[in-house]
Amino acid sequence: MSTASHGYVPPPSVGHEIGVMFGFIGAMILAMVLYGFVWQMGQKRSAKKEEERKRALAEKGYGEKAPARNGGGGGGDDGGSYEGGGREMRA
Repeated sequence: MSTASHGYVPPPSVGHEIGVMFGFIGAMILAMVLYGFVWQMGQKRSAKKEEERKRALAEKGYGEKAPARNGGGGGGDDGGSYEGGGREMRA
């Protein structure tokens, strides 16, 4: 047995361990990016279905975006809003 000190000698597998570590980090970053793209595709598909659903409800007369039936754009004198019925009140 030799009692001479040679200083710190790293184990021979450090390079391999660092390679595995950076490989794993790279794989996780790639997985996050791919998941982000898949998530965005799913969100766009869901938004498209939601807009189609809203449009179908609006065509049936439900919802906020119902088409104007009397040519009015809302808030005008289309007979549906409370404006006094065309009579003017004078003080």
